[in-house]
Amino acid sequence: MPEMSPMKPEEPNVGSLLEMQFAMATTRVLSASLQLGIFSHIAVGNTTAQEIAKAAGASERGMRMLLDALTAFRLITKNNGRYELTPLSSQFLVRSSPNYAGAIMETNAIWELWSHLTDAIRTGKPVRAITAQQAAEEFFPILVRSLHILHWEPARRLAAALGAGGSHKGLRAVDIACGSGVWGIAVAEADRDARVTAQDFSNVLKLTREYLQRHGVEDRYDFLPGDLKQVDIGENQFDLALLGNICHSEGEESSRDLFKRLHRALRAGGRVAVIDMVPNEERTGPVFPVIFALNMLLHTEEGGTYTLNEYRQWLKGTGFSGVETAEIGLHSPIIIGIKA
Repeated sequence: MPEMSPMKPEEPNVGSLLEMQFAMATTRVLSASLQLGIFSHIAVGNTTAQEIAKAAGASERGMRMLLDALTAFRLITKNNGRYELTPLSSQFLVRSSPNYAGAIMETNAIWELWSHLTDAIRTGKPVRAITAQQAAEEFFPILVRSLHILHWEPARRLAAALGAGGSHKGLRAVDIACGSGVWGIAVAEADRDARVTAQDFSNVLKLTREYLQRHGVEDRYDFLPGDLKQVDIGENQFDLALLGNICHSEGEESSRDLFKRLHRALRAGGRVAVIDMVPNEERTGPVFPVIFALNMLLHTEEGGTYTLNEYRQWLKGTGFSGVETAEIGLHSPIIIGIKA
C-alpha cells in the first residue's frame, strides 16, 4: 500500500486581500444605481446605455460602465446592447414597486459612517448615536421602509413559530420600538383575534400607521409613544412581547432593564421574543452578526451583538423561567423567554 503523503496546510491566498479591499465596490455600485434610479428607468422602457444615461442625467460612458457592473452582479441582464431587469431587481429595486427595498441604500449615511471605523475603534465612541430621540426619528423612518420588505417573510415565520392564530389565539401583544410594525403585523394577520400595542417614538409611530393601514390591521392596534427606556409598559397586560432587532442598539444594561420591565408587563405564561443578530459563543461567526457588532460601535454608546448564553443569562436573571429558540430563516434563531 503506498504511503500517504501528509496534507499540506492551505497556502496563503494574497488575492483574497485584494477581494476584501474591493468589496466596497459592490456597495457603491448598488447605492449609485439606486441614487440614479437605474432600475426605475429600465422599468419604464429605457434599455440602452444612451437612453438610461439621458433619463438619469448622467454621462453615457459612466452609465455603460455602471450597467455592465450591474450585469456582472446579476442585477440586470444584457443582450445586444440592451439591458433588462431581473426578477430580483424588478420586485425590490424599482421605486414604484410596493416591495421596494432600496430606500436606505439611496443615501450615503451608512457608507459615510463606516469610513470613520478606525476612529470609532480608537475612541470606543459612536460617530453618530442613533438612540437619541431626534437622531432616531430622522434615521429610522428611512431605514424601516427597507427593513419592512426584508423582514416580512421572516416575520410571518415568526408568527407561525409562536403559534399565533393556532395554539395561541386572541393574543395581547406589545411590539417594542416597532418601526414599521412588521413583526406585530404578522402576528395580527395570523391571529385575527389578536390586539397589538405599538410602542415607539411619536414621529416613528406616524410611519407605523401607514403600514398598519396598508395591511388592514390598524383597528386592532393601540399606541404607546415614548422612549423604550422610560415608557411605562404596564403590569400583567400582555401574552407576548416582541423585540425586533432592539437589543443590539441598547447594550447589556438597558436590555436587562427592558427584560425586567417586560417580565412585569407579561401575564403568567407570557413570552418575550427576541429577534436579533446572534454570534456563536466564541464570536468567530457567523460573519453578519460579528460585523454588525462593529456597526453598533459606529452607531451607539453601549450596543453590540450578544450570544445565546448571554441572552439566556439576562432573561433568567430578570425572572424568565425558560428560554427556547426557533428558526425563522434569518441569520440567527429567535430567542424566546417564558414567564412562569
